[in-house]
Amino acid sequence: MSKPEFVYVIYIGAPKQKIWTAITTGEHTKTFWKRYVKSDWKVGSRVEFMYPDDQAKLSHDGEVLEIDPPNRLVMTFDLKPEGIDEAPSRVTYELEEHELGTKFTVIHEGFPPDSKVLPGISNGWPRILSSMKSYIESGKLG
Repeated sequence: MSKPEFVYVIYIGAPKQKIWTAITTGEHTKTFWKRYVKSDWKVGSRVEFMYPDDQAKLSHDGEVLEIDPPNRLVMTFDLKPEGIDEAPSRVTYELEEHELGTKFTVIHEGFPPDSKVLPGISNGWPRILSSMKSYIESGKLG
């Protein structure tokens, strides 16, 4: 197993189920991620990330590899729809109960040595997760 190239941990003052709902429901992801997520969330299913103002336009996609709601989700991450011709990487979400609410860990791995995706996600994930934390903790996810 290769060493993860990107790991981000954030603590969110909310139960795991609330965070799970936020990351798997397009009505929520469009607010903090600026992408509308669609999937039936089964192993082998496609995951699509669409632009919220044009849900016919695909930003990126992937495939569900593992799913254990509301604890763990593993999926591929493919930016070919954005014109980045790089093999899909792998994203793992881990949610653990914590005294502060939930410890949410994102592990993004499987990049080639000259990856064009890694620099982008290294800036993107902190912005997305910070926005998600604010969205959930502000009570906008009801």
